[in-house]
Amino acid sequence: MRASHRFAGVLVLAAAVSCGSTGGALIVLPFRAGGQQAGGPLTFTALSGWTVTLQTAKIALGPFYFNNVPPSIDAFRNGTVIIQVTRQVVVDALDPSLHDIPGGADGETGRSIAVEIGLFPPDTTQPSSARSQLGGSVGLVAGTATKGGTTVAFSGPVTIDTNTPQTPLVAAARVRGAVVDLDFTADPQAVELRVDPTHWFDSVDFSQLLQGTPTNGVFTWTSNTPFMNSLIQGVKQETGVYQFRLVPR
Repeated sequence: MRASHRFAGVLVLAAAVSCGSTGGALIVLPFRAGGQQAGGPLTFTALSGWTVTLQTAKIALGPFYFNNVPPSIDAFRNGTVIIQVTRQVVVDALDPSLHDIPGGADGETGRSIAVEIGLFPPDTTQPSSARSQLGGSVGLVAGTATKGGTTVAFSGPVTIDTNTPQTPLVAAARVRGAVVDLDFTADPQAVELRVDPTHWFDSVDFSQLLQGTPTNGVFTWTSNTPFMNSLIQGVKQETGVYQFRLVPR
């Protein structure tokens, strides 16, 4: 059974405990997600000084919980979740096309300032091609990175380590609270998400890969390594990466 299914009961229970009601009107609205508005390959200079060209940047996201308070380091979920998206989506962050997520979003009117995002391997609702490509990982990245006279070709997974004393374990497999400012009203609206993968690499040092041995000239990595930990830190960033907006429909 995949992680998203193992933890589904925990998510539902936690949401029920924390969700109360703001007294708003019940609403249902479309939810769609996509990548950068400029299609890939994507070239950028990371904060570490490496010039990165991404050829692949895919990630499985969801469920999504739109909260009316910022995340707390002392609680798994706090405040009131006013909008939820219970389905998962695999986003190609280099594809600018927006894709509808079946079932959309539902909840009640109100203002949300944070979104909790699940980070689990693709579940059975995802296409077999995505499940095959990502396997037991949350995401996949590949490309080249250049700094000075050094160029590193890389390809590897984004894997969340849930072998942690953190309780509940599902708390480790998430973006704790992406910062937003969304006013959900009874007017016809849709939620849009764009994923900016450039910030995944804010603290990544590609020279760490040079300590390994490339396969056919391409370096990769495993869990619990400095490179992977830095990449995960970028994936879990609460600003810049996951950009939500409401649009009229």
